[in-house]
Amino acid sequence: MKNLLVKILFVVVGLVIGSCSQSEIEEQVLKPSVEQVQMEELIQYVEDIKPYVPAPLDVHTRGFWSSFRSWFKNLGKADAGGYRWGRDNGMNFWRGLRVSLTTSLVTAINGGDARTAWKINDEWKVYSNSSRQHKELGNSHNRAIYELCRENPTLSSNISDSALSSMIETKLKQMGYSDVGISSLEWGNIIILIRNLKNALNTSSGLNNVFIAGISSSPTLDYQFLDEYLDSVLLLEDREKMITFTEKIYTKIDSLSGVKKELLKGMVSIALCSINLWVPI
Repeated sequence: MKNLLVKILFVVVGLVIGSCSQSEIEEQVLKPSVEQVQMEELIQYVEDIKPYVPAPLDVHTRGFWSSFRSWFKNLGKADAGGYRWGRDNGMNFWRGLRVSLTTSLVTAINGGDARTAWKINDEWKVYSNSSRQHKELGNSHNRAIYELCRENPTLSSNISDSALSSMIETKLKQMGYSDVGISSLEWGNIIILIRNLKNALNTSSGLNNVFIAGISSSPTLDYQFLDEYLDSVLLLEDREKMITFTEKIYTKIDSLSGVKKELLKGMVSIALCSINLWVPI
């Protein structure tokens, strides 16, 4: 009888412990992480400080600016998204830039009539003082594309992916960045990325899905933030106003303890520099 009571007691205790453990697991699943909460706060912050710019009254002008912003938003998302994709796939800072340059040029030469409708901006340097790494990243992004387009005026969608990648690697090494080599496995993944990006540019599917597909810990909110940032900053046509607006974003990012600060600031810097790299002819 005594042994029976002991066994019953063990069963009851086990059920209680199991119930508590299950409750704790369910609570952890339902409770958002600190990063998720703070990313939602960051997205709301950008929405709250979004510039107010009245829409032009002329329907033709309104249509032009709508197309203008859409084209630049695609470029900003492709450039920043390529960098983030590289970092999420284990690449270092400058190899992430290499992916960004690849997705940038793929978008510029495949995303519509870009090569005939736009020209490169001679004033490619956005940050006069690039002592911060994320600002150097943005300036280096623009310098590399500027020089590549100047040195290859006939650059078009006919160029092979491998030739484009080789050009970019050579350019980065000329700029003093030696650690930009990629493995055959990484190149295979980049080929898939390029293919998916080209498909997305020719369809109505969003670019975000191109960069988060296959990432085990998908940074969906980070790309929602990038969307909100680009929608906001593209309302400002003056570069200095764009820089001032973006500084507020950097300050907000730095105030948050649970987000990937340097990754986010790198994405923002590349996006800002990207949308200031091209000008209408």
